[in-house]
This record gives sequence, C-alpha cells and structure tokens, in this order.
Amino acid sequence: MGGAVKLKTLNSGWLLAFFILFSSSSVIALEELQTIDPLPPMDGPGFRALGWQWHYVDADGKPGFMEKIAGDIVSATYKRSDGCSWTRPVKGFAPATQWSNCPSSGKADVSFAGGNIWPLTVGSKFTWKISGKSNLLSKAWQSSRSCEVQPSVRVRTVLGEYDVHKLYCKERWGTRTWWLSPKVGTAIAYRQTTRRGVILQEMTHIEP
Repeated sequence: MGGAVKLKTLNSGWLLAFFILFSSSSVIALEELQTIDPLPPMDGPGFRALGWQWHYVDADGKPGFMEKIAGDIVSATYKRSDGCSWTRPVKGFAPATQWSNCPSSGKADVSFAGGNIWPLTVGSKFTWKISGKSNLLSKAWQSSRSCEVQPSVRVRTVLGEYDVHKLYCKERWGTRTWWLSPKVGTAIAYRQTTRRGVILQEMTHIEP
C-alpha cells in the first residue's frame, strides 16, 4: 500500500453511470470468486494527507465517504459522511481511541499487543488490546482485536475483479474484514458484523 495510490478516481462518465445504476433499489454484494496463490507481501499505506477521501457504496447502493480531517505521525482522525468520526493510531487496522456519533460516543485506551502487520503476508497475525467506555454502557469494558491475514482471494466488487489480501479480525462484539488490493493500494471492500447487523462498504474511488 505504497504512498502513491494507483486508482485515484473514476472518469466522470463512468461515475455518472455508476450513480444512475445504484440510485435504484439495487443491492451491492461483494463476491469471493476463488482462493488464489498467495500474493506477495503488501506494504503499508504510507502518509495520507489531510483531505484524503475513501468513497464507497453500501449494501443498498447508497454512496458515502470517509475523510482524513486531522492527524500526525502517531494518530489520525477520520470523519464519515454520516457524521461518525473517530481517532485511531496510524500503526494499522487499530481500534479507535475516541469516537462520536458512530452511533455511540466514547473513548478507549488502545495498545498493540504483538504480531506483524506490515507488510501484509498470508498467515501473519497481530492483536490490539482495548479498554474503553461509551455512552451506551455504564461501566468500562475490555476487548481485543485479533487479526489474521487469510489466504489470498479473487473478489468481484463494483470496481470489477481483483486479487486481494483478506484480513479478518475478531472482536468482543463482532468481526471486521478488509479486502486489500495491491493494484489499487488500499482496501477495496470492508465488512463489519455487530449485534446491530452487517455493514458492507465497497470502494468506488479515492481522492487525494
């Protein structure tokens, strides 16, 4: 995931057609087509400038985006188009240290408990430890995020077919999965499962 992102935007004609297509009740469905030979290790994303945006559509075809609004070499803050914002360490796939309107708001102490993140390599594992409190719970809670780079797969998303690294993480209240494309230089799809249901986001384009 080098600093230069290869796929920065879709051309205007394709983008217009895309929004016409998914303005109806169409449902997006990420599809894993097959397991493939292990991809070469994938480097980290490098530095993301303020204003960096990751645009996506959800499972109902509704567009949205997240934008980097603050940060330094230690942490970064992002805000999503629905108003949810969060701050997290930049080390990689880290839990949030504070968040608001997501729909809960809260804070957490987050520490890296060990393992190898970058470069992403099939079979690599790592864990984050979390101690937090939110406005939805009356007392502090403990959790962790335990992740593993699963076998490489070929997927189909709104962007087409791509060979990707699949990162799967377990938490106390659900799971998170990223499908990361070396060709694009970032995640092209993300899925989160919680007690409230499933969040699925498929990337349409990114803006520097």
